[in-house]
Amino acid sequence: MDDEQLYPDWLAKKLIEDDLPWEEKSSLNIESFFEKFTLHDSYWVGVFHHLGFDQSVTLAFEWDAVWLPDEIKKNTSLIDEWPYLFFQINGVKEISTDNYSDIEGVNRAIAGGEALNIDGANHLVIDDVYGGHVNIVYQGVLTILALNPDGSVLTI
Repeated sequence: MDDEQLYPDWLAKKLIEDDLPWEEKSSLNIESFFEKFTLHDSYWVGVFHHLGFDQSVTLAFEWDAVWLPDEIKKNTSLIDEWPYLFFQINGVKEISTDNYSDIEGVNRAIAGGEALNIDGANHLVIDDVYGGHVNIVYQGVLTILALNPDGSVLTI
């Protein structure tokens, strides 16, 4: 990896300290999110499991602005201008991944995601374009937050 900074300074601090502005969360639930938006072509920032304090997980994405309505974010292919999207999931019971092998430094673009209820358990499934899968099983609440590249809240 070169010396170019990939993410803004505020991002790592807020993720590590679990200090994102969740009070500014979206009113969307995960089902309505997927009816209105897509994760397609967005990039993983990471999955952050807050084991030290609770059973919550924060998923972080560089959210591809190409697929967003212009009234939310102007269409741009410049990744530096893409917003960040976060899902905070409480009551996580299981996280599993499959087909995550080294693809030589290439960021894993997302193909799609879906929310399922299987035998009374909530599942969030995210697939990437390289065949990788993340499945999170949870019983709690999934909260959605979007931030602009400068860290300000993006209303969705």
